[in-house]
Amino acid sequence: MKVTVLLRNDHETVKSLFEKFKKANGGRNQVSKRDVFNDIRREILIHSQMEQEIFYPALAATSSQRATELVSIAEREHHAAEKLLQELNLMGAADKDFDHKMNSLMDEVGRHIEMEEEEIFDEARKNLPEFRLEELGLEMEDRRKILSSLAA
Repeated sequence: MKVTVLLRNDHETVKSLFEKFKKANGGRNQVSKRDVFNDIRREILIHSQMEQEIFYPALAATSSQRATELVSIAEREHHAAEKLLQELNLMGAADKDFDHKMNSLMDEVGRHIEMEEEEIFDEARKNLPEFRLEELGLEMEDRRKILSSLAA
């Protein structure tokens, strides 16, 4: 599977978890909110680590200055999302600021997904040959298995 397809699938998973959180939020079920948050946190951290270890270095290694710029922006966005995840992880789901921070996280991740799918994937397709997109996808699938088993 091409790296762009794998990452797009990850994005859909996270968006689906965000919707699940919003529904849990509507019912004020604090345990459910925390469970969904834990799933969101796990997915984002695994996704982020795979991108930073495999996809971003491969893209930054191309001759494209634009790719380098986009990777730099994406890494800053990852850092911001990871900081929010850390803060949320220390809070209880009933904490008055939990929902506000969670909305900030959803906005941050939503913007990142949009930029990645509209700009970074396009840059990857322009600068990496088809076979390399496939190889990166396979590398990331293998890495996900390892990271998922460590996170279990």
